[in-house]
Amino acid sequence: MSYLDGPRINFSGMFQADVSTINNDLKNFDVAHFDPTHQQLGPGGWNPEGTGSFRLVDCVISGGSLDGKLLTGAHQDAAIGMRLENADQRVAGKLVDLDPQQQMVSQIWGLRLRLSDGAGDPVFAGAYETAAFTNLWKRQLNASAPNDQQLAAVYTSVLQGVTWRAHVGSALLDALRAASEDGALSINMNVFGYGRDPSIPRYTLGHVIGSIGPHRAGSPKHFVMGRQMIPVMISRTLTPDRQAGYLACAVDEGAKRLSADFGNVLPIKSADGGFTDIGRLVLAVSRDDPDARLDKVPAAALAVLGEIAYPHGDPARSQQWYAQSAGIVELDYGAAGDWVAQNIGQRPLLLCKPDGADPGRYQVVLQESIHGLYVRADQFVYRLEPGDTADVDFYCTRFGKPCATTVAFGTQLGMMGGDGVGGEGPPINTGKLEYAAQMTTDAAGHARLQIHAPAAGPGNPRGYIDGQLYGVGCTLPGQPAGSPQNIWDFVSLLVFDRVEVPAQPTWHADIQPILQQYANLYPIMSRHLIDLGDYDSVLPHVRILELAFSLPRDNPNHMPVTRDLSDAKRQMILRWLRQPGPDGKPLKGMAPPSATAVPAPAPDTAPAPAPALALEPLQEAGKTSFVLGYQARQGKPETQP
Repeated sequence: MSYLDGPRINFSGMFQADVSTINNDLKNFDVAHFDPTHQQLGPGGWNPEGTGSFRLVDCVISGGSLDGKLLTGAHQDAAIGMRLENADQRVAGKLVDLDPQQQMVSQIWGLRLRLSDGAGDPVFAGAYETAAFTNLWKRQLNASAPNDQQLAAVYTSVLQGVTWRAHVGSALLDALRAASEDGALSINMNVFGYGRDPSIPRYTLGHVIGSIGPHRAGSPKHFVMGRQMIPVMISRTLTPDRQAGYLACAVDEGAKRLSADFGNVLPIKSADGGFTDIGRLVLAVSRDDPDARLDKVPAAALAVLGEIAYPHGDPARSQQWYAQSAGIVELDYGAAGDWVAQNIGQRPLLLCKPDGADPGRYQVVLQESIHGLYVRADQFVYRLEPGDTADVDFYCTRFGKPCATTVAFGTQLGMMGGDGVGGEGPPINTGKLEYAAQMTTDAAGHARLQIHAPAAGPGNPRGYIDGQLYGVGCTLPGQPAGSPQNIWDFVSLLVFDRVEVPAQPTWHADIQPILQQYANLYPIMSRHLIDLGDYDSVLPHVRILELAFSLPRDNPNHMPVTRDLSDAKRQMILRWLRQPGPDGKPLKGMAPPSATAVPAPAPDTAPAPAPALALEPLQEAGKTSFVLGYQARQGKPETQP
């Protein structure tokens, strides 16, 4: 059970992602060759002094659903108009990339949310379980939109440890509370229209529209275990215009009701979310079970469930409907006939639009996965210490129902690698992780894959970047070869290098090389609080640093904000902070001899030049440049977003 099953509350507003951009550029990790000018706006990206904070801004409950009925005003339920807010006695959450060579799974850490009616204690409050975005695509089709504003993605997670007020005064919230288990709620956030340009009022702000619904114990936390539909016009580069994004549906065969989440599916005209007119859309059941991607189908091959009456042409009406419904469409297919009721659980769903050139045919926009088979990991981002094991929960369904079948596992790297702006970065996926080549899911469609990191660590293959990146994907032998897949459905893992912690770490030998890198990458610290690369600047802040480095990773005040420091290095820093020398200060040690500049590679050993990308200065160090860089490395034609 998830937010898509209902009852649910829908919310709309803004989010702020105040991220630093210096760490998006690989060369800035090289302490020996760091250029201080990269800490400035322009050379260092578009937000070099970013704090890493992620928070919701001015979010209100704009609609809801109870028993399949859309509620749109406070006169229908008291929950409408309440505010979804950040914790009031805790700092904001943090937005964190896994690695400079894997920027496409940005995670929200340490966020707490509460529902407020403005009349005292929160109606409910809970901790947002760390989650990464997925299903990134070029949603805004206006080619003149700047930088990353065109991109959109979705966060799906749960609120854990939810506490409720005894009396909430809302039938919708009472139903939501009763339908949830284990003190958890399912939450989905569609993020789009991000303002990256310092010259606009929306700088570091974007739009968010989402839903909160029930969570059932044992259900996946980060995706809907339902019917999964894939764009037939899919491009692995994401840059050509696509008609629609990935779609998840939940079918209640007993109630003959289908819920479809179009919240990150329909293209938009502008950052405000007005829908682009892509024609009349219908959701249908295929009368066949094809084993290939479809293009056009005759009308006689479809059993139409209903029309997707999305507003378009009127931006204000589009925005109102989107905010109230979060893009979730509910169809009662009882009137569609006995064949649909008997076959919807064993035939694929299709999203189609009439073929203008042939009135008797439909063009397929989205198609359910071949034979309805779908598998993916629930949590799909991991940080591992040498010798650690990741227990990765995979779930498999067939036409939305749990499926016992064989799942095969192997290397899948997606858009990992490169330097984020089109060049060839340090090698990734060197060495080997240990995991089973295949497993069989149980009757609940579940299998737990154990991925072991080598105890010796990856061996520092990337030099000045700690650890190594790996990707693990999954396939279903029951699907035909070449079946279309969701390109984001794989597991990203960062395995840290092995570090031996000395009994008495010293500043010069052990600590300064680590902290100097953070001083370079996050100048907001050195300019406004502590110069982490300077011993004398660090000394007055020993106790606060000890606290910050000792906090658990899911605490919003955890240091470093990027969560890219290994446990061994963190323990070494803590040991240094806690073991003062005779003078009462942490050990300084002997300064190394004056370093000699490392020469640049000779022409015959230098890396191949990066492919030329038509990027404006502010487009560098962002998600768009990462996508274009991947495309260029694949040798595919460029499309300037």
